[in-house]
Amino acid sequence: MSGEFAGALRERVVIETRMGTRDSRAGAVGSYRYDGQVWAAVSPLMPSDLTRADALSAMPRWRVTIRKREGLGLGTRLTWRGKYLAVRAALSDPQTPAQMQLTCEEVR
Repeated sequence: MSGEFAGALRERVVIETRMGTRDSRAGAVGSYRYDGQVWAAVSPLMPSDLTRADALSAMPRWRVTIRKREGLGLGTRLTWRGKYLAVRAALSDPQTPAQMQLTCEEVR
């Protein structure tokens, strides 16, 4: 692992996985299980198309770079500086196998 990559990871991020529990009416409870903490580089993403009338595009988006880790996907939520970030995409580049980039959207 290069020193440049390790030096860029300056933020502590908590990883949580959504649990499949249901309430008495078979509705989703929305509880999460703690899956650990990682060092990350967090940077804002600018919306690609501001003219879209999409509710998702109005929420702040973030790029989170971490060391490669299995089990991260759409059911994963990150907690960073008191904000909840829902993972929308997880990408691993074969040229940089030690790291992965998560595209996240802030949940309010």
